[in-house]
Amino acid sequence: MPDLDEKIFGPEAKQLLGKLGFLDAKADLLKLTTDLRKQGYEPQLVALCISQAKLRSRAVPKFGSELASTMLFTEEGLEQATRQQVAAWHAQRFSTRGIKLVTDLGCGIGGDALAFAEAGLEVAAIEKDGLTAKIAQHNLHDYPMAKVSNADALDIEAESTAFWLDPARRKLSSKATGRVMLKPEDFSPNLNFAFEIGGKHTAGIKLAGSLPHELIPEDCEANWVSHNNELVETVLWFGELGKSGKRSALILADPIIEYSADLIQAPINEVGKYVYDPNPALVRSHLLGAFAIENGLWGISPSIAYLSSDSELISPWLRGFEVMEALPLDVKRIAKRMSELGIGTLEIKKRGVDITPEQLRPKLKLKGKNTATLILTRVGDARKALVCQSLSQR
Repeated sequence: MPDLDEKIFGPEAKQLLGKLGFLDAKADLLKLTTDLRKQGYEPQLVALCISQAKLRSRAVPKFGSELASTMLFTEEGLEQATRQQVAAWHAQRFSTRGIKLVTDLGCGIGGDALAFAEAGLEVAAIEKDGLTAKIAQHNLHDYPMAKVSNADALDIEAESTAFWLDPARRKLSSKATGRVMLKPEDFSPNLNFAFEIGGKHTAGIKLAGSLPHELIPEDCEANWVSHNNELVETVLWFGELGKSGKRSALILADPIIEYSADLIQAPINEVGKYVYDPNPALVRSHLLGAFAIENGLWGISPSIAYLSSDSELISPWLRGFEVMEALPLDVKRIAKRMSELGIGTLEIKKRGVDITPEQLRPKLKLKGKNTATLILTRVGDARKALVCQSLSQR
């Protein structure tokens, strides 16, 4: 991917990007490049615009086609950018607290700043990288209440008392990436700086869903957020934006579903008639044990995030399966049973075992008209293959 330069902001680039539209993985880039060169477009501009058209295509799931077709991106900025629906929830959190002005420290390409502006908030967006700041300025050009500054978040003196931070994971050296635990200095801005902002001001801090609990301060509210059944982030809310010490899992849907409880362990027992795959926000928040106890469920093995019961439970937090039988995790046994049952379409899920669906599937030589789900996991200390039927497909 070519490095961005100032040409991407010019009128010729805008015209060419309009012509290219979205370019997906199926596009014949060689032919396209050759054709555009023949039309007189300068090679560097062609490379830049094709790169942006590809990024715009990838941005559609996050921003929608209408917005993505007008935005500019960097590879890293798109990867870290918040999904539009999730960013709208962030903005709603600020606006419902009566906040009028938000300082976005480290705004990247401006994804959250767009949502703040769309919600009617004034936005002071700060970005350290000069080119990324210009991209954010381009993406926010329809919102006069949003101002972008090219500055270091560590040096900024903001007029507002409400802040939004989205610290990025630094590109660690090969030696550093081998560490078991992340440290505050592995983020930019440094997490200690971000938490200091939270300790003094009203603030929201977006971090990865996999953020170690050990790094989370006690004086904030922590939300683990799921969107389209994917864990998308951990958000820490400070001051009037959150309740100190609260821990909750959220499903961003219509309406938003939230679960909050104490951190306790689920009881462990044998597999019952049903097994459940919990929403990843429920798992990562460490609230699975409390949820299980409240709903008469149990775990099937320590540290394995499957739950079970003898009676059917329908919940937005769970994907349920009826257990038809439990087999030893033996490839020949499994293949023979799939053949006996006439299973031609098989969903394979795994947790806590070293075999992968990609390794197992070709060995099963599936053939037949019936469907099933195979869950490869541990039950107690034993490795098992649970032959199941999805409750949603009955």
